[in-house]
Amino acid sequence: MSLMKTLAKVAIGVAVAKGVSSMTKKAGSGSVLGQRTSRSGGGIEDLLGSVLSGRGAATTTGGAAGGLGGLLESLSQASRPTDARSTTPSSGSLGDLLNQSLDRFGEPETTPSRHHEEQAGLMLKAMLQAAKSDGKIDAAEKEKLLGHLGTDITPQEIQYVNDLLAEPVDVDALAKATPRGMESQIYLMSVMGIDLDNRNEAQYLHQLASALGIDQASVNHIHDQLGAPALYS
Repeated sequence: MSLMKTLAKVAIGVAVAKGVSSMTKKAGSGSVLGQRTSRSGGGIEDLLGSVLSGRGAATTTGGAAGGLGGLLESLSQASRPTDARSTTPSSGSLGDLLNQSLDRFGEPETTPSRHHEEQAGLMLKAMLQAAKSDGKIDAAEKEKLLGHLGTDITPQEIQYVNDLLAEPVDVDALAKATPRGMESQIYLMSVMGIDLDNRNEAQYLHQLASALGIDQASVNHIHDQLGAPALYS
């Protein structure tokens, strides 16, 4: 079982089910916990589209030239000066492997290391926990989330995803399991799993950001990269 492959497939399903249309429609609708703000262009649809249609596609979303993996990589470089950051994943990095899985809609061309698989598993957990943070996930929503797994998904992978969906929502446990340096990446994947159309989901993201130690400006920056409504004014 490759968690990198599973992460890529679930990311597409989550984006389609909870992110693509809603985030595009809500761009510029204002912050969720604060005052109105503005946002134009981009969004998860552009971000994933740039990966699935070939790398290097130019969009208005930051990091999209390197796809979802590029955005994850740029967040991992947050401590570097702005002009030293790259949105093109380095060869063999987590972002590169995820882009490979998205491109191939399956196993990445490069075999993931155990460390990369652990990172992919944590990101998968973050997305799926966020998806049920509004307190419910019915059969129809579950089908939307998992309906893009394809025919090559194994029973073991399906069971793994179902087990994650059955786990209780636990912000503190997720934060404690997050290695230092992955905080922004875990938060980004959580935003991808959320529609962000009710206060329960907004409060969940607020609690997660606080538990991960991410400041409000950085939170809003991540939302902006995904075309999501800002969380704070």
